[in-house]
Amino acid sequence: MWRHISLQIAFIALATALAGELRIAPFGWEFRFGLGSSMFFFLLLLYRQVPYIKTGIITGIVVVIFRTFLNLILSSDISEFLSVLMIHLPAAAYYIAFAFGMSKISESSFQKNLLYFGAIVVCIDVGANVAEIFIRYLLTNNMPISAADLLLTVVVAVIRVYFLIGLYANIRLSQLRELHKEQESRLDQMLTFGSNLYNENFYLSKMMSTIEQITASSYHLYRKLKDDHSNYDTEALEIAQQVHEIKKDTQRIRAGLNELYDSKTVREMDLTSILHHVIRGNSSYSEWLEKDITIKKEQLIEFKTDHYYPIISILNNLTANAVEAIDQKGTITIRVVEENHFISFTVKDNGNGVKEKDIPLIFEPGFTTKYSNKGTAATGIGLSHVKNICNFFNGEIKTDIKDGETIINIKLPAHLVKKEEL
Repeated sequence: MWRHISLQIAFIALATALAGELRIAPFGWEFRFGLGSSMFFFLLLLYRQVPYIKTGIITGIVVVIFRTFLNLILSSDISEFLSVLMIHLPAAAYYIAFAFGMSKISESSFQKNLLYFGAIVVCIDVGANVAEIFIRYLLTNNMPISAADLLLTVVVAVIRVYFLIGLYANIRLSQLRELHKEQESRLDQMLTFGSNLYNENFYLSKMMSTIEQITASSYHLYRKLKDDHSNYDTEALEIAQQVHEIKKDTQRIRAGLNELYDSKTVREMDLTSILHHVIRGNSSYSEWLEKDITIKKEQLIEFKTDHYYPIISILNNLTANAVEAIDQKGTITIRVVEENHFISFTVKDNGNGVKEKDIPLIFEPGFTTKYSNKGTAATGIGLSHVKNICNFFNGEIKTDIKDGETIINIKLPAHLVKKEEL
């Protein structure tokens, strides 16, 4: 860590020394307005973890040494070393004073208001320039600057400081956008993973219910065979015991799945976030299929829910089904509204549509009208899964065809879906 910071300090010092050679001397003597001070401030903004005072001291020393030896190389007169050093030595005062002032600014001042922060830095910059001019006056007897010269120093400081703060803010904004994009991608992956786990857990729960029935039937058969003094009663008991073992294994698997998707960091989601996730994911899916599909939303309600996995699963399946039904170009509309104590989710598309005779069958497992380019049929389980979740929540499902558009409406009880506000 310290090695990393030391390299940053060295980079700041060297970059400042090099940039300082791009300058103007407005007062006719060595005091200069150069890119060195701008570079120093900008790098302090970028590398906020470096110790400011230490960085200022090292930068001041490097700048003085660099300028001194550069002048000696250009003049080829080593005997003037001391006088040249005295000319450039006051420059160190600027960087030390500037770094000292920056070290006194609290992090909260920077975070709250950039305009206020800029005003503080302008004062620090002017003060550091005055410190350099004063030291230069003591060492070289240069005339102190006039009020007009001081005003010029303030104007240059204002322009320089606010330009660099604006540049830094744009860089940070770009970084935050990239970070937000990455976080959205991770959230999408987490929600998709959790939704898939929920689906598997849902069917596992159904399977456990079936296993319970088989266990009860097997044991009932054993008792019946035993009462009839049949030779098969032992075999029936063994079957019941084996089914019971399967039940216990299934319970362990379900417990593991529950732990996986219940250990999520997100405990609840609002409807806006759910729709954003569904639309973003299915827009990417349509692009992957090389289709020009617009997915719109009509959100007439907002609420938070603990049951976002089943809602995501329902909307994802309906929307993905609509994406696949559209040939090349089309529109999908997702509408959510609360009516008569139900949350109504409607997905409408202008794809190929569903035939009237197929409407009673589309929610049956394995039924599909979609085939790949190679003629392979789709699995046909997406809509059946939607129906199963809808039934689990005691909801209603309806399919309609109107003006060439397929409309699927899901209604879930509001008191089960919406999280109660405390």
